[in-house]
Amino acid sequence: MDYEQINEMLMRLHAGIESAECHGVLCGLLAVQDENAQSQWLAHSVPEVEAGDLLAQEALETLQVVYTGTEEQMKSPDFSFHLLLPDDDSALAVRIEALGHWCQGFLMGISLGGIVDPGKLPGELPDFVNDLLEFTHVADFDTDNSQDENTLSDLIEYVRMGVLLFREEIRDLKEAVDSNTLH
Repeated sequence: MDYEQINEMLMRLHAGIESAECHGVLCGLLAVQDENAQSQWLAHSVPEVEAGDLLAQEALETLQVVYTGTEEQMKSPDFSFHLLLPDDDSALAVRIEALGHWCQGFLMGISLGGIVDPGKLPGELPDFVNDLLEFTHVADFDTDNSQDENTLSDLIEYVRMGVLLFREEIRDLKEAVDSNTLH
């Protein structure tokens, strides 16, 4: 999945959302639910496609690949999941802004997936959600500081691992609720 390629596909679809935020929405939905995640993601991110629009159909097929790849990464036991962000050759300010958009998308995704009060989530999850909310304002970084390159890498890794933990905690919570309702 290439950040710029996905951006082009989203522009082709007149989505009004860029790839980092779009991927964040998808990851948020996949973190809290499996069923209907794809249809909710597309309904939120992409307007209706006109029949016969071959370029739009191609773009939707690319988004299907993004969905499948992201779902596989999030379920993978080898922690291969990664955020869809601009590559390291992009300007630091662009990457920082994209991380903020990704976090904003993730928060939207968990909301679309049914998490309406993150404060009621178990363990460290409310703190993680609050951190992501703070990261939506990361554009305030001083991009002239060479330390920001390392800080950005640390933030991305924190978000990446936090998303995997978030997904696992939600799965455990759902299993506990389901097992309690069966007894």
